[in-house]
Amino acid sequence: MLREILPLFLMPTCVVLALLVVALRTRQRWPIVIALVLLWAASTPVTSNVLMRAVEGWRVRQVTSDAPNADAIVVLSLSIRDVPGKSGAFEVDDFDRFLGGFDLYKAGKAPLLIFPGGWVASRPNLPLMGDVLIARARDFGVPASALSTTGKASNTEQEAEGVAQLLGVGKSPTAPRILLVTSAYHMSRPEMLFRRAGLEVIPFPVDFQTKLGITPRSFIPNGDALKQTDAALHEIYGRMYYWIVGG
Repeated sequence: MLREILPLFLMPTCVVLALLVVALRTRQRWPIVIALVLLWAASTPVTSNVLMRAVEGWRVRQVTSDAPNADAIVVLSLSIRDVPGKSGAFEVDDFDRFLGGFDLYKAGKAPLLIFPGGWVASRPNLPLMGDVLIARARDFGVPASALSTTGKASNTEQEAEGVAQLLGVGKSPTAPRILLVTSAYHMSRPEMLFRRAGLEVIPFPVDFQTKLGITPRSFIPNGDALKQTDAALHEIYGRMYYWIVGG
């Protein structure tokens, strides 16, 4: 949890607040000017799109039929949340990941569809994401014999370790080959971690966040652009962490 919380202090909103506190304590204007410029840049679509596109690695959506065959399709965990009301339902974000993995399976690209058991430490009452997605895949007509999940995994590194164990890494001279499905901006970090876990990784990015083209509205600040900037920076900080601890 500490690893997830610390980057929040480096996000534009926290930095802007810190600059405003400095301005109040020092009675100087320069922190206010820097805060305003930073806030405008971070919440302007033209800035957030360039930053997100760079984080996505300038990847493009692949044609499902062109993907190579593999031993398994691995769909990284989605965000899950409970919702108000008595329905007891759960809603998920990033559903393009699920659909991307389902399309690959239906195209016959691998005999096994793996959903790691994503778990939110701060919300232990929520079900494992892998169990939720397996139930949804069954609704889509995928047989139980073609579905699998790992144990609890609260981050991408644990997901990679769980999948490696599930596929028996080290038990044969060749590394298991996986088609890795996740959001394009998130792909670089798990691609590195799954390879480090001993798997041959074929990335299949989905859920592209960048809005193509520039219009007059691209220069008008808005909350969606600020949220996209935060997501891109969070991914950058995550990559820096694994580069440092991984050597």
